[in-house]
Amino acid sequence: NSLIKGGDGDERMSYFYEVLEPPLALFIVGAGNDAIPLCNFADVLGYKVTVIDGRANYATRERFSSASSVMISRAEEIFSKINTDSRTAFVLMTHNYNYDLAVLRSLLKFDIPYVGCLGPLKRLERMKAEIAGQGITITNEQKDRIYGPAGIDLGSDNAEEIALSIISEIQRVIKKSSAISLRDKHCV
Repeated sequence: NSLIKGGDGDERMSYFYEVLEPPLALFIVGAGNDAIPLCNFADVLGYKVTVIDGRANYATRERFSSASSVMISRAEEIFSKINTDSRTAFVLMTHNYNYDLAVLRSLLKFDIPYVGCLGPLKRLERMKAEIAGQGITITNEQKDRIYGPAGIDLGSDNAEEIALSIISEIQRVIKKSSAISLRDKHCV
């Protein structure tokens, strides 16, 4: 901040400030080997990462040392143990259809800006149809927050590249940004 004296004797204060946002909370639902690079990338970006899985032999601190926390939980119990807000993202990647389905169904109750579903579009469409078949209406607003298959098309082939693609999509959604090359940005 600085003090400025005007010529007529008045004093004005000028302040400089920076808005610090809390870290993004990323919940990785699934503790398979492909979740490890996603957890590591998110940690490098300063995200608060929680890894959740029902399998105690997969969801361990040894496997996810960069996570803020690791939880062993049944799908139906997850939301009684966590808090969410507008800076929360979820990635469903258990490779267990019923577990991911139960979590997705629960996620519809929350205003979470990013829900990524690993796997083919056909799998996600099947989950949505099954939820609808249970009498639960998925609104257009809810559909807009579900990203499946998760990630931006970067030509990803392995777990690390897929993790980069998902992290890039989360960043784009949270920052409300476009995913264009900076070289081409002047054209927009």
